[in-house]
Amino acid sequence: MKYFALLIVSLSLTACNGSTEGNNSNNTSNLAQLGGDKDNNGCLTSAGYTWSKVREDCIRPWEEAITMNVTDTSTNFETAAFVLIDSTKQQAELFLKEEDESILLDSISPLLYKNKQYTLAQENHCWSLIHQNDTLYEEKK
Repeated sequence: MKYFALLIVSLSLTACNGSTEGNNSNNTSNLAQLGGDKDNNGCLTSAGYTWSKVREDCIRPWEEAITMNVTDTSTNFETAAFVLIDSTKQQAELFLKEEDESILLDSISPLLYKNKQYTLAQENHCWSLIHQNDTLYEEKK
C-alpha cells in the first residue's frame, strides 16, 4: 500500500514537471534580467556598486571608503556619507545619497579637502564634512 501511494505521488510530481517545461525558457530569461541593472560605467547598481572617479573602478562605498554619520537627523540628508581619498592624497571623493554621482574635492593641505560647496577636514583623527558652514557628517571612531 505504501508503494502504491509513493508511485501515485511520483507520477503526480512528474506530470507537474512536464507541464511547466514549455514555460521554463521564459522563466529563465526573466530571472537573468533580475538584478542586472548597470549604470553608464557598467557598475552593477543592484548589488550596491557605483563608479569611483578616484579609483576608476566600480566600488561599494561602504566597503572601501570612510563611513561618516549624519550629525543632525532632522535634516534632509541621509544617515551616512562615504569618503574615499586617493592614494596620492590629492583628491577626496564624496558619496552622498542626495547626489546622482560622486563629488570630488581637491587637497588644500594634508588634512583639508575642498570644492565650491563642501569642505572635508580632519581634526583629532576624525573627518568632518561641512556644507555652507554646517557640519553635516562626522566620522565616528
